[in-house]
Amino acid sequence: MNTTIKNQINSVFDLTALRLAIAAYAGLGLFVVLIAEGLDNQEPAPYAAYYVGAVNEAISPKFWDLLSDTSLLLLCLSLPAAYLSRQHTALLTLAKYLCRLNNRLFLLAFTLGATAWGILLAQIIFRLADGVYPAAWGSLFFDAPGFLVLVLLLLLNSLWWCAAQAVSQPDSTALQWLFGQLGKYTWPAYGLFTGLVVFLVINQQ
Repeated sequence: MNTTIKNQINSVFDLTALRLAIAAYAGLGLFVVLIAEGLDNQEPAPYAAYYVGAVNEAISPKFWDLLSDTSLLLLCLSLPAAYLSRQHTALLTLAKYLCRLNNRLFLLAFTLGATAWGILLAQIIFRLADGVYPAAWGSLFFDAPGFLVLVLLLLLNSLWWCAAQAVSQPDSTALQWLFGQLGKYTWPAYGLFTGLVVFLVINQQ
């Protein structure tokens, strides 16, 4: 069963591309932290501390959260538009526009989140800076410890990347597979999903 599910996922999403994207953006985040800290340790000039401060203020967790919530809310519009455009071609233009916009928002959230993941990884493993940045991300995840934040952020970013691929087009393989799997439960599942998204958004602190 697990093998079947894995094969289905691999047929819908290019997981190799996901791993490469995570490595690229996380590597970028890791690289800039190490460069900033290296300058700070070797050079007493004010600009060295400036770059360390820039790293500690990079990619606000609240902004990433805002992008994620906005992407999910837009997904609540993209899904029914994509589904209905299969029966009503008049909705195809609207569905394509919503899917394209949704794709870019999810990819932006993924890109920023993956870069932030690299920054967090460097600061947590090498115990760099003063811990303010990891603490800010920890507060977003209910004050979770650093390594748990790394796991949760990695999982969510991977989900955002998959969501971006799924809504790239109204007739994408992922959406057709999803609608096919849900069958007659498509609309009840959509109602439950939308309710959960709205609950998540209005309960942000």
